Amino acid sequence: MLPSFTIAAVALPAIVFAFPAANIARRAATNDATLVADQTFDYVIAGGGLSGLTVASRLSEDPNIKVLVIEGGQNDSDNPMVYDVRNYGQALNTSLEYNLTTSPISWRNNESLAMVAARTLGGSTSINGATWTKGEKGQYDLLASLTGDDSWGWDSLSQEMLLAEHFYPPLDNLSDSGAQYIASAHGFNGSVQVAFPNGMYENFGPLTLNSSQQVWSGLVINADVSSGNVNGATTVPFALQPDVSQNRSSSYTAWIRGEPETRSNLVILLGHRVVKINWAASNPTSGNLVASGVQFQASRDAPVMTVQASREVLLAAGSLQSPQLLELSGVGKADVLAAAGIPLVKSAPSVGKNLQEQTKTQFYFTPKSLNFGGTGPSGTIAYPNVWQVLGENASAIYEETVAGLPAYAAGLEKAGYIVNATAAAEIMTQQVNGLWNSSQAATEIHFSVSIANQNVGGQIWDLIVLSRGSVHVQTNNSWDHPSITPNYFAHPLDKKLQVMTTRQVRDVYNTEPLASFITAETTPGFSVVHKNATYQEWEQWVEDNFTSVWHNIATLSCMKEELGGAVDNHLKVYGIDNVRAIDASVLPVQLSAHLSSSLYGIALKAANMIKQDQQ
Repeated sequence: MLPSFTIAAVALPAIVFAFPAANIARRAATNDATLVADQTFDYVIAGGGLSGLTVASRLSEDPNIKVLVIEGGQNDSDNPMVYDVRNYGQALNTSLEYNLTTSPISWRNNESLAMVAARTLGGSTSINGATWTKGEKGQYDLLASLTGDDSWGWDSLSQEMLLAEHFYPPLDNLSDSGAQYIASAHGFNGSVQVAFPNGMYENFGPLTLNSSQQVWSGLVINADVSSGNVNGATTVPFALQPDVSQNRSSSYTAWIRGEPETRSNLVILLGHRVVKINWAASNPTSGNLVASGVQFQASRDAPVMTVQASREVLLAAGSLQSPQLLELSGVGKADVLAAAGIPLVKSAPSVGKNLQEQTKTQFYFTPKSLNFGGTGPSGTIAYPNVWQVLGENASAIYEETVAGLPAYAAGLEKAGYIVNATAAAEIMTQQVNGLWNSSQAATEIHFSVSIANQNVGGQIWDLIVLSRGSVHVQTNNSWDHPSITPNYFAHPLDKKLQVMTTRQVRDVYNTEPLASFITAETTPGFSVVHKNATYQEWEQWVEDNFTSVWHNIATLSCMKEELGGAVDNHLKVYGIDNVRAIDASVLPVQLSAHLSSSLYGIALKAANMIKQDQQ
């Protein structure tokens, strides 16, 4: 609840719905902006992805609370590129995403890399790979340290993750394909359906785990990486429906399709994007800014419309677009806004900084047979730790890395990627210390199968990156893409782990029992990177061929302001009474995990905090 002060622009009248005589489902999701323009809602949510729909569903459980979600995409849930997880990748470079790219990479011939941001109801959960994992316990405990709030640690946040999940134990016949689980690591009464595919690859998956154990010494079979211990070779479940369809379980299917469609107090406006936050007079008690509502448009040339928010504006547009929206609204670093022609409303130098994105390389091989013993998707993953990847050099690399962090962080601050070098160096030191704990995974190898392309392979990425970058507006128009600078491989440890793991995956595929399953390496292939290639040759191939993982985070980091945080432990933007960020932008450091489970936990935590503040 906002403090008791009177401002005409904030003391808005109770909502009055002026809906035409239409069915209730149309009220729940519509493209008709006249249904909401100039109306007043308790909460206006910018973005209908994972966090936006989760929080909207929870808040609208109270029939007296009016919630509006404004989503740039459409409801594409009947599109097979969306509902069929096995079609992962087909939605890329289509209208289902915003087709964002990085700023040109100077050392890669000024190439710009794709930065996927979903443009469809359900956001990333409608087009991602749906892999369901969690990070290592200590990584969440670092969140508690950064926020000064123990409720952000593993013990508390993992409980929120469990509340989101409805896990279905694997069928008995799937155990030979690697399906294992620890009951305490899963929730059984949540909304997001999580299951092992009924069509697990019994002729492929176990081979990858066996050969991985031969290459990475001490790599054990990990029964369940959702337990908070990630290191090991494992088989993971997916966010999918356990029925015969095996279709995707997204934030739309989990939280909106069904009962919420009958709620007249929940409206989802499709095909529009929030372009600016409107401000009322400042709170005379706290001196903080107060949002009165938002402006939104259907397209660049469409009329700008307005809707009021009597309680809060919630940012759920993702790590690349939520900070952009704040900057478009005059909240950010003064020189960034000035360069874009945006008047400064509130100085907030941390907005858009601290961007962290992982890197990915990919191997492909031709299998002897396309009989994989199933239909997928493939859920076999190897998670080696730094000792297994770096071997006898691990201790020396640790000493060198820690010793160089203060100077490295100073360079990041000077370049404008972080706010506080001293704090950043300490945070990264804690991350490095965690990495050298054997229970943390340093890299991930997700073993892939493509029946359509008739290949198998491995997607390799560095998990806990030390590189820091930024995302900022370039103009004062929301329809112009922001400048995205991930600053890939800014720290040598990031590149070292990526290169070492990449070359080791070739060893995995040339080790029995997996070696007998393939006939040839097609990417990179021995003609490109020869059999006895040096580290430097592998390094060059990685630099020339890596892509983003699209797990970007931290551009509105949730941590203490003096550490460089943009939002507080209740996710409120510092210096603003009633604007919260609730998406991946608030996660201040990377996790050794696919992010969905953690982000659902954060979304439920956000909804609970908002409800508490209503009282």
